Amino acid sequence: MTTLATLAQRNRAFAATHPGQRPGLEPSLKTVILCCADHRADPAHVLGLRPNEAIVIRNPGGRVTPDFLRNLGVLATIARVEHLSSGFELILMQHTDCGLSHLSPETHAEVLAPFLGVGPAELGAKNLSDPMEAVRSDIALLRQNPFVPPR
Repeated sequence: MTTLATLAQRNRAFAATHPGQRPGLEPSLKTVILCCADHRADPAHVLGLRPNEAIVIRNPGGRVTPDFLRNLGVLATIARVEHLSSGFELILMQHTDCGLSHLSPETHAEVLAPFLGVGPAELGAKNLSDPMEAVRSDIALLRQNPFVPPR
């Protein structure tokens, strides 16, 4: 059986056990999680998330990028239009041995710079090989964004 057939079969089984049940638009934990796309660091497993508990956005490295900030802006607009809570928590979840840390800022600048929204000369400040510093630099970037509360 192909991967697609396996997943489609799983979806049919899931749908059969949830007829007509539509979860609310607001996740029950009122949380947005930015995490790495790496399959080894799945927040459902690592954090024990259940369905409908959090909004999970994944990208290489779990990094704050221009695309992520645009996503936050869209989510904030949806929340405002739908009169949802503005008291969401934001969890930034990065990890060690991330594939992104295996890319050299010098050798892979043409991929990394646009992804991270910086010029090639600024890639060193993104701390690709140090997850603790990467989190610190991304938190500093988040603090500059109007869609993120100051806390």
